[in-house]
Amino acid sequence: MLQLLTGVSAMKARTGNGSASAGASEPAIEEFDALILWAMRQWMRAHKERCCATGSLLEAFEFSGLVAALAPLNRMMTLLTLASRRELAIATTPAATISIDELVLLRILNAARHRQQDLVESRLGMWMEATGAAATAQAALHLAGTIYRTSTRPADAMQA
Repeated sequence: MLQLLTGVSAMKARTGNGSASAGASEPAIEEFDALILWAMRQWMRAHKERCCATGSLLEAFEFSGLVAALAPLNRMMTLLTLASRRELAIATTPAATISIDELVLLRILNAARHRQQDLVESRLGMWMEATGAAATAQAALHLAGTIYRTSTRPADAMQA
């Protein structure tokens, strides 16, 4: 699956001012996935450039009303970077093809979004020891809950 993603398309998907797909021929990904993928890639780019990873996301997260998600994102990404048995393939450019590791992370975060803690921990266990997986799972659950709760509109809740 090829997905072009830019900060603009992620923010448009997040704010409802466009689709998650950067082009008409690429498959669209859900707004939650687009936002998370963009944030993980931005975090990884800043980390590899030895810049403040959360600082690189602050403006976009402020714009989207997601500042509360910065701490759990930073914790999750830090634990993934430090506790994984191998370096995960997380792109540092927005237009990169989605890697298998990124797809697995998106699935992990969607499981976290649905509060499936056992599934989150078991999938993270592919990459890290149990203690690292448990700590990373907690960060993922907090991140997914924060982003999903913030993106739920009152009108959506009334229709449910």
